[in-house]
Amino acid sequence: MSGKADNVLAFGIGTLAGVLAGVAVAVLFSPKSGEENRKDLKCAAEKLINEKSPKITYTKKINAAAIAKLQYTIEAQFSKVIEAIKAGRMAAAKKKEEESVYNY
Repeated sequence: MSGKADNVLAFGIGTLAGVLAGVAVAVLFSPKSGEENRKDLKCAAEKLINEKSPKITYTKKINAAAIAKLQYTIEAQFSKVIEAIKAGRMAAAKKKEEESVYNY
């Protein structure tokens, strides 16, 4: 990844951690009862899921495609490495055979 992408990722993770910490502090120091907090949190979670569900689905599709592309690239590179190893072994065997023929 580039440095800019790393910075964006770090910022996103930091923002998420800050939000989660803020929520935890708000819940712990809330003047509401536990039952009221659970009800409010359930409503907020349902609202968030309903609002963000299409974006989450879209993001999952994009990530799945990126992972498939990465898997294909890794497999292709792995195949190239295996072929190079085989070619090296064949060349070494051929050289050894030629040396043994010339030594007789």
